[in-house]
Amino acid sequence: MKIVSVDVYVVKIPPSGPVDRSNRSFITESYFINEGRRSCVYSTNMETVFVKLTSDEGIVGWGEILAPTHPEVVASILKYHLAPLVLGENPMNNQVLWDRMLDTLRERGYTGGYLVDAMAGLDIAFWDMKGKMLGLPVYMLLGGKYRDKLRCYCSSVPGAGAAEKLEHIDRLMGQGFNAFKIHSFGQGAPADLKVLQAVRGKYGADEVDLMYDAHGKLTHTEAYTLGRALGELDAIFFETPITFEDLSGHRKLAEAVDVAIAVGEPLRTIYTFQEWISSGAAEIVQPDIGRNGITEMMRIAHLAEAHHVKFGPHLSVHQAIGHAASIHISAAISNFLIYEYQPNGLKTSELYSTASYKFENGECIVPDDPGLGVEIDEPSLMKFVTEQFTVK
Repeated sequence: MKIVSVDVYVVKIPPSGPVDRSNRSFITESYFINEGRRSCVYSTNMETVFVKLTSDEGIVGWGEILAPTHPEVVASILKYHLAPLVLGENPMNNQVLWDRMLDTLRERGYTGGYLVDAMAGLDIAFWDMKGKMLGLPVYMLLGGKYRDKLRCYCSSVPGAGAAEKLEHIDRLMGQGFNAFKIHSFGQGAPADLKVLQAVRGKYGADEVDLMYDAHGKLTHTEAYTLGRALGELDAIFFETPITFEDLSGHRKLAEAVDVAIAVGEPLRTIYTFQEWISSGAAEIVQPDIGRNGITEMMRIAHLAEAHHVKFGPHLSVHQAIGHAASIHISAAISNFLIYEYQPNGLKTSELYSTASYKFENGECIVPDDPGLGVEIDEPSLMKFVTEQFTVK
């Protein structure tokens, strides 16, 4: 089997309602930065990049790249660099192809960022093709599944303060969720702590599991204060407390507080994760399928396993393909902790795709269909495609 064509789709799904422009600094019509400390750039659209590989036997594999902004960048890398490299190759050689793609630019220092993001999309498609060719779900190709269901936590609980967030948690508990991650919402560490304390005040540790994501915005002092409080609140983890580059700071924090430090969203290859894991700076790893791919994500999971570190995949605005790939990996590793449920991307996926996995009562049901178990309705997808090209 050989790859004979690579199709790339840049997708931008517009919001269903009015755009909130308060406390946001718009740098273009659709891209903005939230007011406050060290804000990332966001889009008013739901943006991503899909990759479709076709073999000489007519088998199709789909991959997804996490590209919440500026998806044209990774699309260009695919068009001019990576897609020509994989044409004519056998997708069964996925690990060889991963290393080969990374080797092409590592001498020049490009071992992360957009390059690896683009590689991830191709890699996911390799595995989808392999599963379809062999008639097996991807987790079987990864060694089998340890579990039929994945426990989920609900991420990005809506609400401007404690009262509103508690209302939404009450509603979500009615849907079967009993684990929630509170994100820093721009009002400072004391305000965030009040929200966390309010949730724990209403629901005990035997009723609800708590997590907190600081998005790297805290000072060292704030991180120690919140870390100690999170330990007292029996939180599962404290995600990216301080600036993303500060490995030493995360290690010292991990030694000082009684809540696990979780890191992974900005990291790419196993080489970067090795530093964080072996130093003790990451006590829970959170690689992202749309930035690591299945091949490298499995390597990271096994590295974490060897250091007795738990694995909880990071997910944000992923569409159905990204979720499916993360689900198969989570089923196939022994050190899985908990799955990040993000409803927004999943909801938009229904506009153009059908997925065989299901979310019920706070759990994800692992699918049994060959490959990733996602079918793309291309005519429906094309309604949201802003750029499309084929490399042959």
